[in-house]
Amino acid sequence: MLSKEQRIAALILVSIALVGWIVYAVWPSRQPVLPDLPEKKPRRSWEERKDSMRLVDSLRYAQWAAEREQRYDSFRLADSMRRDEWKRIRQQQYDSFRIADSLWRDSVGFRFPKRIKKDTLLNLNRCDTAELQLIRGIGPYAAKRIASYREQLGGFYSLDQLSDSTLAPLHIDTLVSHFFINPEDVRTMPVNRSSIQALQQHPYLRFQQAKAVYNLRRQKIRLRSLDDLRTLNEFSEQELERLAPYLSFE
Repeated sequence: MLSKEQRIAALILVSIALVGWIVYAVWPSRQPVLPDLPEKKPRRSWEERKDSMRLVDSLRYAQWAAEREQRYDSFRLADSMRRDEWKRIRQQQYDSFRIADSLWRDSVGFRFPKRIKKDTLLNLNRCDTAELQLIRGIGPYAAKRIASYREQLGGFYSLDQLSDSTLAPLHIDTLVSHFFINPEDVRTMPVNRSSIQALQQHPYLRFQQAKAVYNLRRQKIRLRSLDDLRTLNEFSEQELERLAPYLSFE
């Protein structure tokens, strides 16, 4: 037989077990919390993948084509520059050959079937290049130089101007007897209305001189004679005398 204390202890153990079972049976069970997994992307179709591959290929081809075009442009530019340089050098050589040949023909009087009569005179400011070539010692190149220089000057006022350095090496001693000059054929420049660019185009005027004339005209409003230009340090008396026939102070 159990003693009283044992019976009480057994009753307490049974009560504890009963309470534990009831708690386990009634208390809601907690589910374990799982981490959120990323949603799985749906697999693209073969058509979509082909479209993306075509786009990537197109972009790569466009970049390759652009790089190739840049290389070709650089090659074309370099080739064009070499070709232009070669043409320039060859043209200079051809020009030098033509000038040397023309000077030689002028010096020996070669291939001029028709010659001007000794007692015939030409107006130096009105004859054309064909008439100039009738004079012994003047060939096509020299005739073109004389006509061009005459146009730049506005006409010759003296036969001595044929000895200017621009027309060298013409033999003026053998040419002056075939020409005469009419002073009325000389074309003058209106000093009070000409710009710096128009003034400096004359062979007897440098840019500094043209600028000095223009500035003096702005100060005085109007230039009246050659004496106004004598106040400028840019001109010597010899230069003014040479330039005087081509200036108009209207």
